[in-house]
Amino acid sequence: MKLNVKRILAGLLAGALALSVTGCASSGESSSDASNTVSAGSSTSGTDEKTTIVFAEHVADVQNQAPQVWGVIQSYMKDHPNVVIDVQGTAADEHETKMKLAAQSDSLPDLFYVKVGNGLEMVKAGQLADLTDDILGDEEFAAGFLDNMLDVLKVDGKIYGLPCELQCNGVWYNKRLFDQFGLEIPETYEDLMHCCQVFNENGIIPMARGTTDAWSCWALLNDFCRFGYYDHIDNILAGTENWNNPDYLKFYQKLEEMTEANMWPENVSSIGYWEATELFLGEKAAMFDSGVWDTKKFEQSDFAEDIYFGWGPTYTDGVGNQEISMKPASHPYVVSGKLQKEDPEKYAAVIDFLKYYYGTEGTRIIVEENQSVPVTKYTGTVDSAEYPVFSRVMEKVGDDLPSPATAPNMYLPGEFEATFFESISGVLNGIYSPEEALTFLDDQMKAMGLV
Repeated sequence: MKLNVKRILAGLLAGALALSVTGCASSGESSSDASNTVSAGSSTSGTDEKTTIVFAEHVADVQNQAPQVWGVIQSYMKDHPNVVIDVQGTAADEHETKMKLAAQSDSLPDLFYVKVGNGLEMVKAGQLADLTDDILGDEEFAAGFLDNMLDVLKVDGKIYGLPCELQCNGVWYNKRLFDQFGLEIPETYEDLMHCCQVFNENGIIPMARGTTDAWSCWALLNDFCRFGYYDHIDNILAGTENWNNPDYLKFYQKLEEMTEANMWPENVSSIGYWEATELFLGEKAAMFDSGVWDTKKFEQSDFAEDIYFGWGPTYTDGVGNQEISMKPASHPYVVSGKLQKEDPEKYAAVIDFLKYYYGTEGTRIIVEENQSVPVTKYTGTVDSAEYPVFSRVMEKVGDDLPSPATAPNMYLPGEFEATFFESISGVLNGIYSPEEALTFLDDQMKAMGLV
């Protein structure tokens, strides 16, 4: 059976600000740099002179951890022999630190991934290129993006970044393990806790997680939205409300309840995202908190037929609409403002690459060769027999459930995002009580001068 993706992607995210893994999602496996230079090129140039574009990514091994990015780069190079793309991969946290230091020393790379909060600071400092004319001036190209994708880093109506991927957070399920113990994929929190008990009784980790990578709590962000996150956050950032409020307390109490029920691995505090991934792939864990950026990895597993994806459980004591999804835009790729001003020829090459990446051929490579969800419209089909995981993911991404316009962590000031993640991992690790975690957030807001 073939799944028609035209309907799914063409109408995706209407009314939402849109766009993980890799918010994303995807992050580096180690803290060491991995610099990979890919060279190939263009049939249009008649000289031997080469243009080198430095592209800094937020994963350590771009070829294996972001194969969709690597694949498009290689294809572009084959058509542009006078272009060299120097891909510099670094683990997520270290990458962000490097970009901050590069901004301070006025040595930002030509093209790079940045978190929205830090990107906004760079926009204020005049360090990022205004891409508005290059994007909107090409009407056909601009029309190829899904709704609201161009808003990911928009300031005063100007476009300063393009989304790296969709921030589709959720829970992965190994249905084979659920079937083995007579369980259904949980729809409610009560269902989830029952599954947790049964899996523990049978030596199966209920949900794979590793808190040394504190940011790897994507599905929990979906849960936070089911406890009124967006009902309070504007007032909190304005200083008129506190993090420690009754609605948020309910969410943090749920984190504590799941921790006390042994939802996570015993060594959750000493492993990270990549180790947690292996627990799921090794069928030692029945569920995994991640996002659609892991689709290809799971498609290549020997139990792909049994891997399902969902938005997480609903809560009878939740706040607001429980039937929600998570499909906003993830953090963007941005271009050096210095490059735009001082080297228009290289800047033009960067824009040409971006138009290829987000254009028809780049989108095809992302979808067909890498089973990744694009931020642009794709009108082909997905063979569910050949790609069972990807076809299920596309069905979820194309559902009509409302999504927040922005992922909860991306709504926060850049310097506060790590603190936010720390409050969550602190409860998961048994360091903070729910009340202490929320008080910690209030105290840190004041200490950082944010209120």
